[in-house]
Amino acid sequence: MGKARAWAAEELRAAGVDSPMLTADLMLGLILQLDRVRVLSHPETVLSPAQLEQFADLVSRRIRGEPFQYLAGEKEFYGHRFKVTPSVLIPRPETEILVEKALDLAKGSSSGALRFADIGTGSGCIAISLLLESSNFTGTAVDLSLDALGVARENATFHNVSERLHLVCADLLECVPPRPFFDFILSNPPYCAEAESNTLPATVREYEPHLALLGGSSGLETPERLISQTLPRLVPGGYFLMEIGAGQSTEIARLIVESGFTLEEIAEDLQKIPRCVVARKGSGRTNG
Repeated sequence: MGKARAWAAEELRAAGVDSPMLTADLMLGLILQLDRVRVLSHPETVLSPAQLEQFADLVSRRIRGEPFQYLAGEKEFYGHRFKVTPSVLIPRPETEILVEKALDLAKGSSSGALRFADIGTGSGCIAISLLLESSNFTGTAVDLSLDALGVARENATFHNVSERLHLVCADLLECVPPRPFFDFILSNPPYCAEAESNTLPATVREYEPHLALLGGSSGLETPERLISQTLPRLVPGGYFLMEIGAGQSTEIARLIVESGFTLEEIAEDLQKIPRCVVARKGSGRTNG
């Protein structure tokens, strides 16, 4: 195994892959179904011809730019493991802010049972994390991609929350009648501008689904559509939480307020980028 490890690290280093030795060790772990500590502590392990072929294929795919998370087929989010495929976005740490904020707001709710919708669910990481963290929630997860919903369904089954999660294939909230129903509506919508797609890292641009990345020519078209659909579908006092892109907070705040919401907060991520909009429907309103 030592020779294979050294070869892979050198190939990855020559291709400019970050942390080549760590990457080589993690890929060996995928082949051997071992964590890195056990890979390093068993250098005498001999790879079979089939394992060597698998390992070489993983190295080649990583050199071409395929994200490691797709090679592994999973990603951790909010302390839970989620299956990921090229049909869904790879969950990011900054998206965990939506879950954290929703859970905090739910603690202050006087209602025991809470209903939420996760729009553009992808892997289902937001919806399933909420269900895992709070037994008060039941959810509806919406995505335009049937393949993405298939991944979300597998994740819901794996985490034993399928009975509390309704999966729907639709465009944003068009599948939901415009009347008060949800206590929370959450979304990590497509918000990258099509004109700026070439500036995205190659691992993102070439491998992650554009349907979940690109939000129109300016990046605001999809978020604006979602904002316009949200207010009528929230109960009075309900919350809307949405992830936004860098530089979008001023325009998004304007759209939020003009739609009739009270803007409660725009939370920053760890890089101090305004990332999560928290808006509330007035408690005295009975319809949108």
